[in-house]
Amino acid sequence: MNRAKERLSELRDKGLITPEQYDELVAALDGMEPEPPPAPAVPQEPTVPQPPSPPATPKMTIHIDTEASAKASQPVVETASRRLVVRLISEDLRVHGVAGLPGVRVIGGQSAVHTHQSGDTTEVESALTGGEFHGFSLHFGSSSEDTVELEVPIDMPCELKTVSGDISCEDLHGMLSIRSVSGDIDGRSLTHILSASSTSGDLDLEKCFIDGDAITKSGDVEIDSSTVHGMLKSYSGDVAALDTVLNDSDVLSFSGDVHLEGVTVQGGARLKTTSGDIRAELDQHDVMVDVDTRSGEANVRGPGVDIQTSRQRIPVGRAAVELSAHTGSGDIDIRLT
Repeated sequence: MNRAKERLSELRDKGLITPEQYDELVAALDGMEPEPPPAPAVPQEPTVPQPPSPPATPKMTIHIDTEASAKASQPVVETASRRLVVRLISEDLRVHGVAGLPGVRVIGGQSAVHTHQSGDTTEVESALTGGEFHGFSLHFGSSSEDTVELEVPIDMPCELKTVSGDISCEDLHGMLSIRSVSGDIDGRSLTHILSASSTSGDLDLEKCFIDGDAITKSGDVEIDSSTVHGMLKSYSGDVAALDTVLNDSDVLSFSGDVHLEGVTVQGGARLKTTSGDIRAELDQHDVMVDVDTRSGEANVRGPGVDIQTSRQRIPVGRAAVELSAHTGSGDIDIRLT
């Protein structure tokens, strides 16, 4: 019991439980009386079985699992479902898509999470936020450095959220929503990203299809070998797209730079930053280029075009698609091949 109080104090000091929750749990511990040892059994004559007596008032139970016992007692967890929702507090999250897998498998960090089924959805939550916590059944032994690792059917829709952990995803073909408050997001071979957002982390996506928004407030956004139909945005970081197709896309930063390299524009693209520079190298030249900078210079180079200006619409080749580049106080450099 003293060990349980120590762990509750640690959780309170780390801000993972409130002082009120701490007081309530400690009071519950103090109210628990040790059960007396069982009395020796007295032989009795066989009797006709009687209905069981009414159960006594249910006792609150607090389970304390050490890290060693949790690893020894918890096998790989697999649940069959059509959708996955993950909500973690401080754990890092890794999710891998596996072709032919029948359900979600928890292959790492089992002691740190609570898993349950809700209809056709598998829900994986930090143990401190799961239903067992609210019923005063706690699992100790995992730390903020734990990594929760999941394998999921490759085409399963997923909603992944962490508070302070990083998120890494690979080979997921279902609709995907990813959010971390203060962690980084790293994705590879994700074919249907509806949204990816972090408050203070970086976004790094490769070989992905972004059909929505990829946004961070104070981190950088880097997209590589992908297709974007939506928005790439950072409030105070840089935004870069390499070897990527922009299909009716916005690439925005308030105080950072915007950098495109080896990019193809389909259906138009709009580049904008408030106080940063814009540099774009496109693998095409039939583009209508619209540049506008208030206090910098804009240079546009392409087949038969070499213009230095501050504000102008410049047709290059057949001008089949439009690229606009606007900045408040930076320079603009557009190169078409």
